[in-house]
Amino acid sequence: MRILPVERAVEWIRAWTELDWPITWETAYATRDKLGWTPNPEDPELFTTELTVNQDGGYLSTLDDACSGLSIPLCSRNLSAEPNTPWTTSLWLAHDAIADALTKLYGTGKQTGDRSDVLQTDWILSNQVTVSLVASDKSMSVMLDSPEVTAIDQWDAYYVEKYGEDYVDD
Repeated sequence: MRILPVERAVEWIRAWTELDWPITWETAYATRDKLGWTPNPEDPELFTTELTVNQDGGYLSTLDDACSGLSIPLCSRNLSAEPNTPWTTSLWLAHDAIADALTKLYGTGKQTGDRSDVLQTDWILSNQVTVSLVASDKSMSVMLDSPEVTAIDQWDAYYVEKYGEDYVDD
C-alpha cells in the first residue's frame, strides 16, 4: 500500500487548478500525460498513476461533452483496512498534511462528514474550480470540478437551503 507524498499531491492538484478553465479534452489529455499518468487504451478518460495498477485509477469527468473535472487517487486503496492500524494512522497523517497545504494555498475549506465514515473538505477557488479532498480509513482522493459543475452545485445547495432536502428539481 502506498500514499502519495504531500508535495507530489499538491503538485498534481495545482497542475489542474491552475489551468485556464474551461479546458478542452486536448488540454485535459496533455495535462494527464505531462503528469506521467497512463490512459486506459479503451477509454482515455480513465487513467492510472504511480499509485495504481489497471484498477482503482483516476478518471476525467464529462459534462455536455466537455471535460468537467477529474478524480485522482492519492493512495492505493486498502479495502481491508481497519481503524487504528498503522495504515490508517499513516493515511490520516497524510490527509492532515495535504489538507494543511491546501489550506495554506486556498484558505479554509468547508468540511463535511467525519473520520468514522468519510471526511470531505471542499475549497472553491477564485477561478470557481472546486477542490474536494475525500478520505476514509480505506482510501484518499481529490476531486476537482470545473466552474460549470461548481455553479450547478451552488444552485443545488441554494435550492436545498430554500426549499429543503425534498425539493423537486424539474
